[in-house]
Amino acid sequence: MVNASLISGEIISSFPENETPSKTSGYQGFFHLCSVKGSVSNCSLSYIIRDFDKNSLEEKKLFAKSIADTINKKYGDVCTIEIYDEYENMASQIKDKMYIVDLAKKAMENTGVTPKIKPIRGGTDGARLSFMNLPCPNIFAGGHNFHGPYEFIPVSSMEKAVDVIVEICRLIGAEEIQ
Repeated sequence: MVNASLISGEIISSFPENETPSKTSGYQGFFHLCSVKGSVSNCSLSYIIRDFDKNSLEEKKLFAKSIADTINKKYGDVCTIEIYDEYENMASQIKDKMYIVDLAKKAMENTGVTPKIKPIRGGTDGARLSFMNLPCPNIFAGGHNFHGPYEFIPVSSMEKAVDVIVEICRLIGAEEIQ
């Protein structure tokens, strides 16, 4: 008898342990295990594969497929893998439109927020919108402990985000940025 739950442990341990969100930073890509659901007869693993570089992302996808191939060679055709692209990194969509980043920076400075330009390591609506021809760089939201049971955002941060958005609108209306 082949135990699907035991095989899932083998699959999980096949991924590089130093390429997880908690052990990478900045522009490093990662494999993020989101869920494990299973029993003796059936098991499902859900991963997010992220990378800022398109070629590295493709390599990571091939690596995940190779794990499935290895499991199937070892146990017979017991493992299937589905990979789909949720969204691409928005950098390619805004690189020629950096005036929108400058606009957000100016609005932050005008409202007393110190801009911290750094990569967003998660999925964003802004990425999706950017690929729909609405360039949408991320501005702060003030949240803490993202994607965990203790995720929160202080009301004062939400109020400051509103101030920044209103200032962006004011700047556009006044045509102060180009």
